[in-house]
Amino acid sequence: MSSIKKMVSLFLMANAIMLSAKELKLMTYNIYGARLTNGQKLGQSIKPYSPDFVSLQEVDRNTQRSNFRDVTSDIAKELGYGYYYFQKAMDYDKGEFGIAFISKYPIEKIYSYELPSMGRERRQLIIAEIQKKVFGKKVLIMNTHLDFKQEMKPEEIESLGVLTSFFDKNDIKFISGDFNFLPTTSYYSEMMKNWKDTYMETRSPEIRSLDKPRIDYIFGNKSNKWRVKSSYYINDNTQDWTKLSDHLPYMAVLDIR
Repeated sequence: MSSIKKMVSLFLMANAIMLSAKELKLMTYNIYGARLTNGQKLGQSIKPYSPDFVSLQEVDRNTQRSNFRDVTSDIAKELGYGYYYFQKAMDYDKGEFGIAFISKYPIEKIYSYELPSMGRERRQLIIAEIQKKVFGKKVLIMNTHLDFKQEMKPEEIESLGVLTSFFDKNDIKFISGDFNFLPTTSYYSEMMKNWKDTYMETRSPEIRSLDKPRIDYIFGNKSNKWRVKSSYYINDNTQDWTKLSDHLPYMAVLDIR
């Protein structure tokens, strides 16, 4: 094959890959129990960014401080999404407290596991399997909220590795949430043995450093079946985000190939 034909062939192949890629917009957001606001307002703040899947941490369901509302359901209704799930970590304030997800796409299966925990709050991992017809392959999106206690991190990270290894190595996997560790720690280094940090994988011209303090992440498995188009913490001038939570939402826009 001549060099010109080879170049044309490579160009057509690359073009076919790009055309077959599907965009997936993931968001992770610790909503601080919705104690500063409510589900409706949180949904209104999220909606302009059109995430396909939202992982939520510190979520109230039917607590007194949430006026006995199902906060996950309220956010989902505001987004217009019909798929959502709440996993209790503990009983709290006459209701429940835990983690949740909301999805634009149909969910095939949901898995839930309890991680090593100390105290009342039993740390959870939930896994949503997106229906295969959406991307033509199995995509698993996980959500967790690790303990802030440093002594729990090795056990929690080891448990995450064991649990996620149950799934086929060819599956596309993302794990999101509030990990309660900084990128400069050994815990982050341990995660990076099997995962890629979407924030550092971005093709944005912005210079990013591990020195930037952050504890909310979206990690993806080490695969060439996805790539990051953009990733960012939402802190624009549309509203005062500090009045919604003590965390900022983090978004990763991905190509699934």
